[in-house]
Amino acid sequence: MAYEGVIGGDEWDQIPDDELEETITERLWGLTEMFPESLRKGVSSSVRWSLWAAQSSFSLAKSAVWIVATTSMIMFLPYIIEKERSDLEKSQVRFLKFSIGS
Repeated sequence: MAYEGVIGGDEWDQIPDDELEETITERLWGLTEMFPESLRKGVSSSVRWSLWAAQSSFSLAKSAVWIVATTSMIMFLPYIIEKERSDLEKSQVRFLKFSIGS
């Protein structure tokens, strides 16, 4: 019993290659069938582990950058503000000495 519109195995050979439309996803999925199941599972778990490792590393790097940035701001910002205030006072004293001396 043949279904209308369904192509059998020998009929594929009669269709010219330029008329066959296949997406890259379909082609890659078809290529997986030539490898044993154990290899496919091994590659799949390796890819999953690599993605997990990359995501975890990125998350750790984000946290480390945040900790370093906030800690350095808390440690150095008071020093920078005090230094600017001191420099401003020194420049005001110099200006007053210059304006009085003139």
